[in-house]
Amino acid sequence: MTTAQASSQTYTVQPGDTLFLIAQKVYGDGNRWREIYEANRGVIGGNPEQIQVGMVLVIPGLGQPNPNPNPPNTLNLEATFYSREETQGHPPATGVHGVTLQEALSGRGRVQCAVDPNVIPLLKEFTLILWDGRQVPASALDKGTAIIGNRIDLFVDTIQEAINLGRQPVKAIL
Repeated sequence: MTTAQASSQTYTVQPGDTLFLIAQKVYGDGNRWREIYEANRGVIGGNPEQIQVGMVLVIPGLGQPNPNPNPPNTLNLEATFYSREETQGHPPATGVHGVTLQEALSGRGRVQCAVDPNVIPLLKEFTLILWDGRQVPASALDKGTAIIGNRIDLFVDTIQEAINLGRQPVKAIL
């Protein structure tokens, strides 16, 4: 968000944005997305998941204290990648499927992640900050024997994509 946008209390929707991610950017708390939705229901319509790139949204309450004064819990993680091809359609540990990283970046859901349940509880929804600064909604839906401590596996489309991405530093905002 630019200074001009902050002073006018508006935000222009960018590719990959969701109301959760916008609330994370402007308030530092993605769980405040409903405030943005309620202030913009006339623009967005009846489905908060139907925001469109280029929409100009009013951001209520900027400059006011966050009703949740505790900063979000942020974890530094090392990401590796596993592919849809490798899993051959086998369900994740929770039995709930997420989407691939590219699908999540396109706004089509939460990226499926394999986690150490002692670090990130299974079924936890969170925001992932990628190595290049992009933010993506994520869900802890799987676990693996190599996922110990502050490691995470992100679901991608192909084995080649997983190889090309290698290992990357990411952050999770829980």
